[in-house]
Formats: sequence, C-alpha cells, structure tokens
Amino acid sequence: MHFVDCKTVSCSLPVFQINGEVGVLFVHGFTGSPHDFTYMAKKTYEAGFTVSVPRLPGHGTCGEDFLTTKAHDWLRRAFDAYYDLKAICKDVHIVGLSMGGVIAIIMASVLKPKKLVTLAAATHLTSNRIKFAKFVALFRDKLPKQKSQTYEDPAMETLNREYWSYEWPKQGAELYKLIKMSRKAVRQIVSETLVVAARNDELVPLKAAQFIYDNVRSEKRKLLIFEKSGHVLSNDVEKEAVTDAVLEWLKS
Repeated sequence: MHFVDCKTVSCSLPVFQINGEVGVLFVHGFTGSPHDFTYMAKKTYEAGFTVSVPRLPGHGTCGEDFLTTKAHDWLRRAFDAYYDLKAICKDVHIVGLSMGGVIAIIMASVLKPKKLVTLAAATHLTSNRIKFAKFVALFRDKLPKQKSQTYEDPAMETLNREYWSYEWPKQGAELYKLIKMSRKAVRQIVSETLVVAARNDELVPLKAAQFIYDNVRSEKRKLLIFEKSGHVLSNDVEKEAVTDAVLEWLKS
C-alpha cells in the first residue's frame, strides 16, 4: 500500500488486488490507514479473494487533510470502494475495524452483503468524552495528547506525529454521528455476521461486541473474543489467529 500526501508514507501491499470472483472490502479506523490491514489483506488475497483496502479521506496523509473531512466523506469513499469491487466480483464481503466497523455496519444495513466482519467496531466507547466533542470543537481543532509514544518504523512515526499525538474534537464529533447511525443500522443487518472483540481493548468495551451480536437479524452469527490483543486486532499480537478466524468465516 502507499499513500500520497504532505509526505509519502509507504507500505508493502497495493490498495487493490484482483484474485478471484469474490471480493473483500477492508475499512480501516479513525486516524488509521490501510496499514492496519497489511497482514490480513495479504493473507486474504493469498487465499483467493480480490481485496480492496481504500484510504479514507483525510487519513494516512497529514493532520491538515484530516481537518477538512467529515463523516459523509468517509462513508462515501467506503461505498465507492464497495461498488468498484462489485463491478468485477460476483460477491463482496465487508470487514471493518473500529470506526471502519461502524461504517461496515451502516453499509451492510443497506447493501446486504453475504458476509460481514466487525473488528472492535466502535458502536460504544469506553470514554464518554466523544459526546462533548462538538462543543470542544468550537474552540480548538486539535489538542496535544499528554502521553505519546514513538515508533521505529518511519512510516508509523509519520502517522504518529500527524495523527496519534493529538485529540481531534471536530473529527470526533463526526465519528459520533457515525456511531449513532450504526446503533440504528445494526438492526437491519441480515448478513452472516462475525463479531470480533479484544479483551484488552482500551477504547472499545466488550459491550459493543455484545450489542452488535444481540441486535443483528442474521440467522448465522458468531462472537469471538481474543484474550491478548488490544484495539487494532488486525495488527496486534494475535493477528495470525484473528486473520485465520476471519478467513474461516469468509470461506464458510
């Protein structure tokens, strides 16, 4: 994957690869990038699927770009990527991480894909601060985080410097719009649904996964909780096991 932005951040897998008549759309999370799915998308491609890992507007580039985007921009890009896949594939499944999981729920409620996978989908958050984001956004576009970490990988450090070192009230308010939409949309889902959560997730509580599992209308559904992983399940210590579980679901 590669992103073209204020500074170029590059990874190893193209955002679109054709390898079969069944497609899988991967939707990354808030302040995330296609990098979140580097391992999972590669393995999915090798398993015989055509894969698409779009970069949502304002993501994977720089903070200035991020501030110009809203919820409808992120939704539109995901829908466009789905239709691009649908144009060449017989079926298209959707996999979403965090905010991408929320977007995947909204999409599935309308598009009715055969299979849906949510990874730490943020229908609920551990902190309630996001409810007040729109008020904070009246005064500040971004706020430096008190704690920040560094990364040895230059690409990851660029993303850290541009995104993860700040709180984004304006964009947080846009995320909250999607969260509220997803809570309503989940009851319209009839897709075969795999709900995946992480025990050590500090951002999304386990009740979010239970909420999705309890409210989808799918006759075929499954809830998996991974004990060692943090929020970014697709790129954490159990990514191999998570990916195996996702592929088993997509192939079943």
